Amino acid sequence: MARARRQAAVIPYRIRKRRIEVALVTSSRGKRWIVPKGSVARGERPRDAAIREAEEEAGVRGVVTRKPLGRYRHVNGQGPCRVDVYLMRVTNVLDDWLEGDWRRRRWMRIPEATACLREELQELVHGLEGAIEQKS
Repeated sequence: MARARRQAAVIPYRIRKRRIEVALVTSSRGKRWIVPKGSVARGERPRDAAIREAEEEAGVRGVVTRKPLGRYRHVNGQGPCRVDVYLMRVTNVLDDWLEGDWRRRRWMRIPEATACLREELQELVHGLEGAIEQKS
């Protein structure tokens, strides 16, 4: 059995008018909304990969949790993959970013964001409020 590749994702959030908003980006083909996610390079920590993907794909920087909020497994065209998902409190939103020419970024409230995401991420985004309250 093939060893699962590792990927890291980040759920970027901000609080506006006492409501949590999540930043989603379009997929590379622009057909659906996703959270920033990508492969963990050899020798790279998953958390560092999540930080890198947040800036490259969504043009956001911020404070990232030390431990993953959760993880999930999925299979894509390249085989099985384990994804560690981190939470980022956004402190800086860039006007121009690496993938900004072909990805759109959109801030959404939790119900709208979960409706756009694949099932494996919906539970993590739904649990966002509880995770943020525990940090406060």
